[in-house]
Amino acid sequence: MTRRRLTGVRVGDVVEADEQHYCYGLGRLTLRVIEVGRRERHSDGVWLNLRGVELGRPGGPRQRRVLVRLAAIRVRSGRPARPTTPGPGAAHVPVRPDWLCTGCGVAWPCPDRRARLLVEYASDRTALAVYLGCHLADAASELPALPPGELYSRFLGWLPDRPPP
Repeated sequence: MTRRRLTGVRVGDVVEADEQHYCYGLGRLTLRVIEVGRRERHSDGVWLNLRGVELGRPGGPRQRRVLVRLAAIRVRSGRPARPTTPGPGAAHVPVRPDWLCTGCGVAWPCPDRRARLLVEYASDRTALAVYLGCHLADAASELPALPPGELYSRFLGWLPDRPPP
């Protein structure tokens, strides 16, 4: 796969940076971008805030925020292919603005993420509904072609009426 020098980073790109060009971590960074933040000018150049899924980690992918020196970022050309098989420890977070899962490539929240959310929020279903409602609001602005009923079903319609006994 060819690499190109950075002119702009987009959601869905896979970016790479050597250890000395990002805060705070060890080794080479490989990140699938899920959010592009603001740029910051420092004495040593312009830095970019990114949020994404760190790839190639021994413990599996994980989501993280990083500050990366803009001039040192390498972007893999083209958008990454949608994964077909989730790896062990797949993050299952949305890539925006398409709202596809980073772990399995299907519409987010995917079945795996839904199951994990039910476990994570087992003691507070109201908080889960608020969390998903916030994502629904963001998705509604980024996916205007989807009917409201379909968005509701995707983000909130799958929640059980009451927690299991």
